[in-house]
Amino acid sequence: MNLEQCYKAMDGDYEEAKRRLRADRLIVKFLRKFADDPSFSRFEAAIAAHDDKAAFLALHTIKGVAQNLSMTALYQKADTLCELFRFGWSDEGAAKADELKTEYERVMTAIERHVGYEA
Repeated sequence: MNLEQCYKAMDGDYEEAKRRLRADRLIVKFLRKFADDPSFSRFEAAIAAHDDKAAFLALHTIKGVAQNLSMTALYQKADTLCELFRFGWSDEGAAKADELKTEYERVMTAIERHVGYEA
């Protein structure tokens, strides 16, 4: 699978990522860094602990990285949840956590297939 296929599999925008980072090797480098980032597991732990501040911080990180790497679908889900947790605990946001997990897993699968990376 090439990077363009990887981005298609994650419902992202390869051309935008290429404009931003300018080289496939940099895209791969930052995809690997994303795969190592603990923000998603922190988000899950925050939901389990009912910790709105930790949930917001984790979501904000996921949102920013997803936007910078042009992971469109993941960015959109994280952005929606981030806004729900911006001012405190959100039962609606907690209920939508599985939607973010689905997108996150899709991105991770695409990264694993493309760069041969396993978290």
